[in-house]
Amino acid sequence: GGLRMGFMEELRAKNAERLAIREQDDLIGKKYGLKKVQSFPTRILSTDWKVEKLSGMLEENGVLGLEGVISPDTAAKLLSYISKESDISKRMVEEGQLEFDDRFGGVNCRGDGLFGKRQDQFLPLDDEIVREACREAMTNMLPLLDATVSRNAALHEVSSLVADPGAPRQCIHADTIVLPCPQYPDASMEPLYTFFIALQDVQDNMGHTTFLPRTHTPDAHLLWNLGQKQKESLIASLPAVESGLKTGDVVIFDSRALHAGGANSSQKRRVLFYFTLSKQKEWPLPDGLHGSNSIQSKDFGKWHLADLVEEAGVVQ
Repeated sequence: GGLRMGFMEELRAKNAERLAIREQDDLIGKKYGLKKVQSFPTRILSTDWKVEKLSGMLEENGVLGLEGVISPDTAAKLLSYISKESDISKRMVEEGQLEFDDRFGGVNCRGDGLFGKRQDQFLPLDDEIVREACREAMTNMLPLLDATVSRNAALHEVSSLVADPGAPRQCIHADTIVLPCPQYPDASMEPLYTFFIALQDVQDNMGHTTFLPRTHTPDAHLLWNLGQKQKESLIASLPAVESGLKTGDVVIFDSRALHAGGANSSQKRRVLFYFTLSKQKEWPLPDGLHGSNSIQSKDFGKWHLADLVEEAGVVQ
């Protein structure tokens, strides 16, 4: 069965990669073109009415950019830490000293082999540079976070997306489902916001992330789930935006929003640091089913926004 299983999986993966290219070439931005994610300097968060405006935009569109949420210095340190860890963790998994699932998450369109060319690599909060990067980003975005997820927000994920040269384009997908939904009418979940932070300037050939704004809604997901043909006409008919992140910039998105990572056709590894916050501490379906779970097990369910910013000396 193992061989046949492997073959089927390979077939599925190849199909997904083909589909991703079709989405990019024929569908995304077909009606409205592809624009850049709307992005604002972080310093405007010191003005209350602007915070209100930005949190409204994020809630409505499901995606928003901010410039300079961590310093170039912090970004450089974290980048070198993640690259080192990446090599160590892969070797440990290959040698059987570590389970794949302890350190890595599943990613669509990752390329061939166990790790492929794209990995979701969990980051431990007991490492000083990881905590410092969280602290710095969260402190700089605090007025927006207070307005959207509150100071008591739970940390659902802390991880990184590593796309090596040759990483294929991803299919459009959502990270979590909308709850409640026809399948789970009694489950409910507050929005989960994911923060993708660039640790280097992401050039066009390194692969930006494409988002379909306002697809984080029950209606959009209902249409999305009607089948492949429907998916394709939905993608073609919707506005699309892509991130163009420089070092230390963030793109914030609702985990239900449809999006996809671009292909890395450059010679450089692209690394995004990310974390996910929500007002609600627990994902309501068992074992993280259809949820966002990219966090080391020792950090799972343990951290709140308040814990991480207070270390930076922010007083309530």
